[in-house]
Amino acid sequence: MSRALIGLRAMSRARIAACLFTALLLLGGTTAWAGNFFRQLRIDSLMSAGVDMYHRGSYVDSLGKFDAVIAMVPDNAQAHYDRALDLYGLGKFADAAREFQICLRQQPDLVAALFNLGVTEIALNDLGEAKKIFTRILSDHNTSMRAHFDLGLVDYFAGRPDEAAKNFALATLLHPQYVQAHYDLALAEYRTGNLVAADKEAGEALKLSAQYAKAYFLRGAIRLRQGDNNEAKQQFKRAAVWASDPVLKSLCNQIIAQIGA
Repeated sequence: MSRALIGLRAMSRARIAACLFTALLLLGGTTAWAGNFFRQLRIDSLMSAGVDMYHRGSYVDSLGKFDAVIAMVPDNAQAHYDRALDLYGLGKFADAAREFQICLRQQPDLVAALFNLGVTEIALNDLGEAKKIFTRILSDHNTSMRAHFDLGLVDYFAGRPDEAAKNFALATLLHPQYVQAHYDLALAEYRTGNLVAADKEAGEALKLSAQYAKAYFLRGAIRLRQGDNNEAKQQFKRAAVWASDPVLKSLCNQIIAQIGA
């Protein structure tokens, strides 16, 4: 056999070895890519199922899905956020607050987590911390209707109806169609003793929702304080008609009976 042919064969073997080496590298990369792909697919599937269960009110089952995601990816801020929502739904407010805090350490710009942490602090009756949170949000988003509304709740529960009324009023200006803001403003004004303003805002709430039983009840309370028993009775009757809460309905009927003919 000629030396030339031996040389060609040697070159061929070298090329085959190089090709095999390249193929192995590519195969290894493809395997890693496929592993990452299916892992992410699993994470997305768990997240989607968890969110769906949350919206159905299946908080415990939903919690299990987000726990599984966190076991795979401990720094998944969205999973911690969604886990916190489940804990809040289960009434585990202290645990929910811790999860929101973890989420915010991982993703400080997630404003929804900050909002919900503030709401959770209200549920924990830590009104001072809640006030700090909503004040912080307003320092960056001063036209946030929700932040003004939630700060109004903090002030109302803290026994500051004047301050609450200011924030609820801002909320109604920023979102005139928000029924709850008008009703809560009416409540705050009632607490301050400004019955005219309270009646006006209760009326605004009823314009937006004619079957709002609590607004009729509040108007009944206003009429009683104004000394108009007949009109108060009519308002309590309307509240009783639309009340879905049996406790509120029963209370209306008791007051109507006490007012008399």
